[in-house]
Amino acid sequence: MIISQELKYAFVSTVKGGTNSLYQILTEHYQGRRYGGFHHNDVREIPADWHLFTTCRNPYTRAVSTWFSTCMRKEDRYYFRQMCPNPDSFEVFAEWASLMQSQLHRMNELQQLLLMTQTQRHQGIQYDSILRMEHLLSDFSRLPFVDSNIPEFPIINPTRNQRGTVGEYMTTRAIQAVQKWMAPDFEKYGYSIEFQGEAPIETSAA
Repeated sequence: MIISQELKYAFVSTVKGGTNSLYQILTEHYQGRRYGGFHHNDVREIPADWHLFTTCRNPYTRAVSTWFSTCMRKEDRYYFRQMCPNPDSFEVFAEWASLMQSQLHRMNELQQLLLMTQTQRHQGIQYDSILRMEHLLSDFSRLPFVDSNIPEFPIINPTRNQRGTVGEYMTTRAIQAVQKWMAPDFEKYGYSIEFQGEAPIETSAA
């Protein structure tokens, strides 16, 4: 979490939702500082008059980003390659992630955060703003502590230019798996459950 006592805001991260980019811009340009752990989301001590915000992301894009960053990099940091029946296949990974929703309690905290839906992550928290990754700059510009002179958003994610477009991975089987895995997110955030041929272009590398 990033907070600013001077500007009276708190940003709660959504895993695979632009966390690194927002952490950097908030700490460097908007008097933010780390509060709690990297993905800390206990907001009980945040004053009621502060602006509380987070992000959301197209479920199809988020699913591919989660798979690539956990299974297609050199190190198996989260042990998903060991757990998934075929980690080199996005179809299989998405099906496995869907099945694991009922087994998240058996995983460690980081594994849970990566596989849980955004709806689960945000549950119980009343946000003042939820920034959509597809138009992050315009949403960010509406935050009460942001003026018209917005710094350039940093591109941090090392896998952004390593993977193909989301549409390259969206076979019929993969689409059905993501729809099942992230079903609550399509409804809660108003994303079309039908894959339109390609996911929306995002402002930040997430």
